[in-house]
Amino acid sequence: MPAPNKEIRAILKELLETCRDGEQGYKNAADDVKDDEIEKILLKYSRQRNEFTRELEKIITGMGGEVEFAGSILGVLHRRWMDVIFAVAGSDAESILNECLRGENAAINKYEEHLNKDLPGDIKKIVVTQYNEIKAAYEEIKGLKESLLIGSYKSHKT
Repeated sequence: MPAPNKEIRAILKELLETCRDGEQGYKNAADDVKDDEIEKILLKYSRQRNEFTRELEKIITGMGGEVEFAGSILGVLHRRWMDVIFAVAGSDAESILNECLRGENAAINKYEEHLNKDLPGDIKKIVVTQYNEIKAAYEEIKGLKESLLIGSYKSHKT
């Protein structure tokens, strides 16, 4: 039996905050990175999280809930931490991608925490789809970082 609407809205609001954090985190990372190709990828994921946010907002309001929060405290702290990292280490692509991976890992964990809950079928389908797309983003960012490191390793070797 699915959870009551109030519980479902609370779960969706947590996921909404996670997506808002990701949207802003990717936008900030794209603003700081100096590589045009990486910037395009980061902006793509910022837009993706905006789409997830809109989708979750629509469900929440359709269930009689309100969507007033603009991100989690942890997300704000992570973005501030990213600012410190970039100020100290510079805006090199590796540091930026590391922080994106850290943010994606947090998002994956948050989604996994809620995937085990008893959500109605249509809502669960949306949450699972978003989760899978977040995992795919994580893998792309991870691959991008690995190719960056291999490229930098090769350039140092020659």
